[in-house]
Amino acid sequence: MRIELRSMVAAALGLGGPVAWGVAMGRPALGALAALGALAVSGVSLGGSAPDAPRSRAHVLVHGAAVVVATAAAGPAGVAVAGHGWLTAVTVVLVAGVLATAGGISRPMAEHSTRFIVFMVISTGAAKGVEPVAAAVLFAEGAAWGLLVTALCLHTGRLHTGRLHTGRLHTGRLHTGRLRRGAQEGRPPAARPAPTARALLRRWWGTLRSAHGWQYPIRLTACLAAAETVGLLWPQPTASWIAVTVVILVRRRPDGSARRSVERAAGTAAGVIAGSTVLLWVPPSWLLVLFVAALAAARPVLKERNYAMYATVMTPLVLLLMGDVSPATLGYRLADTVIGCAIALALACAPYVRKKEALRAAVG
Repeated sequence: MRIELRSMVAAALGLGGPVAWGVAMGRPALGALAALGALAVSGVSLGGSAPDAPRSRAHVLVHGAAVVVATAAAGPAGVAVAGHGWLTAVTVVLVAGVLATAGGISRPMAEHSTRFIVFMVISTGAAKGVEPVAAAVLFAEGAAWGLLVTALCLHTGRLHTGRLHTGRLHTGRLHTGRLRRGAQEGRPPAARPAPTARALLRRWWGTLRSAHGWQYPIRLTACLAAAETVGLLWPQPTASWIAVTVVILVRRRPDGSARRSVERAAGTAAGVIAGSTVLLWVPPSWLLVLFVAALAAARPVLKERNYAMYATVMTPLVLLLMGDVSPATLGYRLADTVIGCAIALALACAPYVRKKEALRAAVG
């Protein structure tokens, strides 16, 4: 089975499974919370971020445990701070700023911190009426299920001699000279040694001495602060969606293209319309399971090929799992989406795009 098809199957089972469990138990809201935990780990590589890093069984287990812990903590963190007005807003912005800054230490840290921020913000509006401990358990169970399905679908039979092989000799990052020498000597290329914690911290501290190291934390916290402020000054039932829209759109590595930024925003808005339409129709519970599984299956393909379409799929998927759209709140939801897109484009994307275009014009 091709790797792309296996990724789609893993994503569909990872998110569809918890939703189906909730429907079968007569508690679809709890199943949706567990599915959010699975969504947080969807697409996570069990071998870690570096393609040429050693991937022993111990490494895979530690990496998987870190993903589950980060996901389990994000849910109750959002639930615990939700509903406290300005205190919630300030806490969300501060936590996001600290984690976004710490994410510059390494690629795994960037992945874990970004995942925590996104799902902390989502859970502030998704886990209403759920105790933080219950939210932690549900998120952790969903994350563990998602990783188990990923391991079974993508990595079964690939753990050999203590290493998780990708099935390809060339990872794309090993120097061709090393590959050639290894082939001539009849042995696989040696893995690049991982940098020490001290080296990572030294490099991270160096980036914080320049504007580049603060770029993502400033963009994210500015957008979140604006989103939380609007939500507080305009009290309405779906105000948390403004911040959710922002964290979906504001990326650590911007595309540097105004067109792509607008496409992502348009995809998010289209996704809200599509997801709201499904929820207003009130489909049967088992049909909702199929919708979630189908959208989840499309995510890994679209994420690599078309980010605008990925946003179009990701947004209704989150909406279906949050499940709080009604005719009375649909107008608010659409307005919140427009506001969130405007904040992300104005405060995060546009300044970066202008800077890149000015630099390109100066060079060329």
